[in-house]
Amino acid sequence: MNILELDELALRKGWGSLGEFWFSVKDFTIKEGSQLADYDCSQDMSRSEYLVSLGYIPYFSITSEEVIRAFAPTIENKKLKDKIENYNGSDYVDNFWKYFHIYAEISKNYITFEQKYIVNKAEEWCRQNGIDYELKVKL
Repeated sequence: MNILELDELALRKGWGSLGEFWFSVKDFTIKEGSQLADYDCSQDMSRSEYLVSLGYIPYFSITSEEVIRAFAPTIENKKLKDKIENYNGSDYVDNFWKYFHIYAEISKNYITFEQKYIVNKAEEWCRQNGIDYELKVKL
């Protein structure tokens, strides 16, 4: 039975953009989209559809903004939380990192939150796709 090992490298690949990494159900490996560029697909099918037909699944993907938006409600300092949540677009992420470096309560809690978030996202992706996995990182 094949098992996907969710180690640091496998989790780090989740930070890629959607479609940047693909999971092979044949050999339980994570491939870069550029590695699969040589596959010649017909014009009546998108590249994604073609890769799925060959046994590849788009690997899970996470953005900094996604994690930060999930983290923001956990900030206990209401005034600080409100400041962060009032930003939009690229200002949201940029300003979060400014506060991250100024306020110890954010920097102390964010790193742990981020790692748990990534692991949860990877585990959810595995369950949704029926992929057996083993977590190889300590939380």
